[in-house]
Amino acid sequence: MREVRLVLADVDGTLVTPAKEVTPRACAAAQRLRAHGIELAITSGRPPRGMAMLVEPLGLTTPIAAFNGAMLVAPDLHGVLEARTLPRAIGAEVIDALLAAGLDAWVYRGDDWFVRDPRTMRVQHEQATVRFAPAVTGDLHAVLDGAVKIVGAGEDHDLVARVESELRDRIGQSAFAARSEPYYVDVTHPDANKGQVLRDLAHRLDLPPSAIAAIGDMPTDVMMFALAGVSVAMGNASLEVKRCARHVTTSNADEGFANAVDRFVLGRGATAQARLGLPARIAACLFDLDGVLTHTATLHAAAWKQAFDDYLRPRGQPPFELAGDFARYVDGRPRAEGVRAFLASRHLPLHDEDVRAIAERKNQLLERLLRERPVETFAGSVRYVRAARDAGLATAVVSSSKHAEPVLRSAGLADLFDTLVDGVVAEARHLSGKPAPDTYLAASAALRVEPARAAVFEDALSGVEAGHAGHFGYVVGVDRAGRADALRRHGADVVVSDLANLLEAP
Repeated sequence: MREVRLVLADVDGTLVTPAKEVTPRACAAAQRLRAHGIELAITSGRPPRGMAMLVEPLGLTTPIAAFNGAMLVAPDLHGVLEARTLPRAIGAEVIDALLAAGLDAWVYRGDDWFVRDPRTMRVQHEQATVRFAPAVTGDLHAVLDGAVKIVGAGEDHDLVARVESELRDRIGQSAFAARSEPYYVDVTHPDANKGQVLRDLAHRLDLPPSAIAAIGDMPTDVMMFALAGVSVAMGNASLEVKRCARHVTTSNADEGFANAVDRFVLGRGATAQARLGLPARIAACLFDLDGVLTHTATLHAAAWKQAFDDYLRPRGQPPFELAGDFARYVDGRPRAEGVRAFLASRHLPLHDEDVRAIAERKNQLLERLLRERPVETFAGSVRYVRAARDAGLATAVVSSSKHAEPVLRSAGLADLFDTLVDGVVAEARHLSGKPAPDTYLAASAALRVEPARAAVFEDALSGVEAGHAGHFGYVVGVDRAGRADALRRHGADVVVSDLANLLEAP
């Protein structure tokens, strides 16, 4: 890992949350940087006053780059170290172009912010962000002398993008136009960009650019990525921005800045989630039972085959096929749903009494098999569950089986899980079975973890479909039957033959 002596961070979308707050973890990360002799600097499209609330919590002592580098000010926000202003004629041309395109126009000059109408949604949003009110003027052309930034604001993101492109063609090398947010296009001096910010700070602090780590989320941050020794894109960045960075951290809603500092700057080692082969945002693991944790799939398959064959034989139907019918129609589904799916595949009548009889017969056969044979577990899966719990992640079992609880007890696994959502719970709460995500959603709710922060572990096609449909943060397919491609097609983000494969090598 490169030696880093300065971290240069964007503000909105990076250092602050979507609610525009700096978290205690971000402040603690800044303290850890200082403890290691590493400075923290910030750069933003905001005016200097708009970053005042960050100086004390982050303990900033370095110059602050406002307006994407059009102004460089002392950390007390009063001393102007550098000001790159727009030529008046260029400013007037930009104002006219923005208004003609149907965007609102704002002018920033020093610490002042000028708007035509303070009642628009974007003005009110910006005022809440920067925490000071704009001055109102009916003539923006009258406040262009010394202007450092002009903003075009609009709710139509496609229009904002189109205006950005048109402005670049129109003003050429006389100014720099770029979107700082999907709803803002910023126009500044041609040398006012975040690449220049990095150069300015490197010069003032007597550092080589290779000793600087840059963290950001927007296209305006890419220019500093190109010069920095370490570049980190936020998890909430676009794919294009992520491709320009060496590393990707979690989102600004999930402590992305703090995680980037710990992992890519201080080198504190991989996160617990990384050691488990999971994204850093994951806080809970939701496991299917049969085929993932316990080796009872063969018992279920044998019970299904006998129950179906007893029904098919008198009707002159071919026997139930373990190699295809089990995985395709019944594995991972509630019993009645599995019966209906299989009978429909044979174009047989779906009489309720027949469905109930077959399901009950399967249940009786399975109970007998469970009494006759001890439940086996997959050693790699047990090792993985224990590692997840050691790492502080919540764990749950989500199974369509009504025998999940006795199976867990028989296998000696009952104490490894915080909650169980099985066929009994699903029936009592009227939850739809897999491939519907309802049972997995119920488990994440019981653990008080958002689906986006939970990982699903499944060996059944219907199970990975459920994980995908529920928008869970990660879906792991466990391939016990040589159908890795099918698991991926049905929604698995990654497929492994054994959960132990996800663990970092010792």
